This record gives sequence, C-alpha cells and structure tokens, in this order.
Amino acid sequence: MAFVAGGYIPTPPASSSILNLIQEYKYHSEKNGHQVDIFNDPDVEQVIAQINAGNYDFVHLHAGGFVSQFNQSLQPRFCFTSHAGHLFQLDQWDDIFKQEFQGYLNAPGIISLSPASKKLFVDAGYTGYISTQINGIDTTKVDRQAKGNGKAICLGWIQPRKQQRLLAAMVDSQVEIDFVGTLNDPDFVEGTTTKYLGVWSLEDVYKRLTEYSCLILISSGEVAPLVVLEAMAAGLSLVVSESASANLAVKDFIKVLPDHILTDPTPAHQQIVCNSILELIAQNHLFRPEIVAYTQSTFDFSNTIDNYDRIINEFINLPT
Repeated sequence: MAFVAGGYIPTPPASSSILNLIQEYKYHSEKNGHQVDIFNDPDVEQVIAQINAGNYDFVHLHAGGFVSQFNQSLQPRFCFTSHAGHLFQLDQWDDIFKQEFQGYLNAPGIISLSPASKKLFVDAGYTGYISTQINGIDTTKVDRQAKGNGKAICLGWIQPRKQQRLLAAMVDSQVEIDFVGTLNDPDFVEGTTTKYLGVWSLEDVYKRLTEYSCLILISSGEVAPLVVLEAMAAGLSLVVSESASANLAVKDFIKVLPDHILTDPTPAHQQIVCNSILELIAQNHLFRPEIVAYTQSTFDFSNTIDNYDRIINEFINLPT
C-alpha cells in the first residue's frame, strides 16, 4: 500500500498532524499484515512515477493539491481524504480551492473523516466509492495523571481561522489559558491570564497535555481535529466549536459552542465562553477516568483499524 502526504516537513519541534496520522496508519496497518510505503514529496509528478512503478494494490492520498494530477496520471485507483480546515466554510473558498474541489469529485474513491464530510461530498454530486473512517489515536502513547492543574490549554497552529486571538481577548483576566503552537497570527497578544508558551514537539504533547484540565478549540473551521483526541486521551475535558466536534458524542465533559461566538464579543457571549471553560475545569477531575475510557473505546486505533481494513478490501475489490 502507498500512503501519500503533500511534502510538508515542519521545522522542529513542530510536527505535522497529517503526517503523524499517516505514520500511525502505517504502523497499525503493518501490524495487520500489510506492507506500507509513505510518500511525502512536494513533487507530485515524481510521486506518481514512483507509485506507477511500484505495483501498489491500494493508494491513499492525503494531499488535496495532488488530486487533479492523480486523476490524470496515476495508474492504480486511489482513495482521497480531505483534511482542509475550511471544507465546510463554502463562503470562504477561493477560486483555487473551488477548482481543487472539482478534482475531488472525480477521484475514484473518497474516505471521509466524518458522516458530515461524507454528506458534503455526496450533496456536491460525488458518485464514486465513498466511506467514512474517523481519525484514530494510539492512546498508549499519551501520559495520564489523575488530576489537572486547573488551567485550560489551546494547542495548535495559532492562526486567524482557529481564533486564538479572539479567545485570548475575550477571557483574559477571567480564565487561565496557555497557548501552544506555531505563531502565525501577528495580532495575537498575551494578556494577564492568557500566556503563549511557544511550540511543543509531539513528544511534549503526549507527555504534558495531561497536566491541564481542559482543551479549548473554538475554531471557525475544522474537519476532524486530532488535537481533540490527544486531549481526551490525556484526560482533558473539551470546549470546542461546532466545526471541531466531528464524531464526538454528547457527554458531560464536552461543551460545544457556536463557531462564531468569538467574533461577536458581547457580554452575554463572554459569559457563556468563560463559564463553559470554568465549569468543565472545575468538574474535570470527576470525569477523567470516563474521558480516557471513552477515547480508548471510540478512537483508539485498536478499535478503528478494522474499519479501515474493511474499506481497503471493499475498494480494491470494486469492479474495474
């Protein structure tokens, strides 16, 4: 099998969540008896040439920018997964992404990350093979302690789409939040209780997340963010936006807020956001065992990889 990323190699200590996910799929697929090669080269023509020469029976593409050229030149059929954070924000699609999306609709197979993204493709007119595979996590890699520190963390690339700047401004002096991730928003500023800690490596994430009580991701656009799974595996409660809540069940330790609650900073919205975070921080120690158990039973690769195998077998056995 061949798994294809887009050639992005972050500068350490930062890591690529998509590449991390692909590497996990390689490990767990090989445990199930498959042979897997990973391609992470920005030269799409070179990737296509190597795969065409490699006699692969299954190809899974995770790079949206490669889809059109794969449609034109790749010899084996392939499945594609979109990780585009703005996939559901149709009003934010620029002309480049609109054209790219048309290529998605011509892909031989699509593996969606949630029922909602599957519906989006079907509603857009996709008629090829499509199935859903939720993101997974190896929960055994994540450290866990019995109690958090009573603080929240906002972990991930700091950029306008994820709205950390708006969150920091809204809750400052009322909620303690540490912000961790590559800084790509020049307007983000620290406050009295909102601090920027820099960038963590993946090892830091697995080791240090459990020190906190709550993860916050009130983003205006997500598909199925891995950081949510990492946080729950570490025992954290969640305050997330609707677009960051894919595949999550209704739970007492999960609070889902509207995507755009931060963009209208009324006193009422400020109270909702602050109270939601403070309430889940206060209750987190009561729910930590349940949070971890839920994550293990629902998202651990030991419980999701069999569905991935089913998808592979269905796809490679489709009539040509």
